Amino acid sequence: MAPRTCPACGRPQGTNGDCISCRDAAARELARDARDVTPETAAAHAESARRFLARPPWYAKTAPAKLRSKLRLLWMVIRDYANGTYRKVPWKAVAALAAAVVYVVSPIDLVPDFLVPFGFTDDVLALALTWGLVKRELREYCQWKGLSPAHFGL
Repeated sequence: MAPRTCPACGRPQGTNGDCISCRDAAARELARDARDVTPETAAAHAESARRFLARPPWYAKTAPAKLRSKLRLLWMVIRDYANGTYRKVPWKAVAALAAAVVYVVSPIDLVPDFLVPFGFTDDVLALALTWGLVKRELREYCQWKGLSPAHFGL
């Protein structure tokens, strides 16, 4: 399926960070992905994050190590929630974490990831916003798991 062209800027829709129409299209796509996050789909989202971390695509191999370690922690939380081993984290936090993982793992977002110097800025922003929302829950998870919160920047 060919990408739709943005009527405002003429580029593929959702790829131009300077265009308000493109930003709205990317935000709608992220909101649609977040609606797909349910307790039943948490395991599938954890599995896609595991595959992404195990064999990252060529454009993700240039991502900073801190970004990958934070993504690894999010994957562990979602995986343990989906397995039922850790249910102390509120469902809203799990949904936010899964939506952030889906956004980071998806190669199609506001700034395409293959634009290596700039491609991960929107991914880092999505992770930073989610990280700020669920920092306390992530610290509690690290304590429960016996991990050092400092390793993940908490």
